[in-house]
Amino acid sequence: MARPRISEEMLNAFVDRQLCPEDRLHILRSISADQQISQEICDRQRMKELISFAYGQPAAPPTRPPTTCRTFPWRWWPR
Repeated sequence: MARPRISEEMLNAFVDRQLCPEDRLHILRSISADQQISQEICDRQRMKELISFAYGQPAAPPTRPPTTCRTFPWRWWPR
């Protein structure tokens, strides 16, 4: 009896670590038994890493030194 094909959603969830332990174990067994599934998982993981590298952490905004202000009873202005 042939096993049903693993869906695209399940493969993506596996790569994103969003599966319950039972489903993850099922896919791990499928990976060890089927070279095509193993290659698909590798391709998806590679794509995920490339995307996370391309859209990594944005640069921090430039910081300015704090402005000092003098306060007088009748007026206030930054200096």
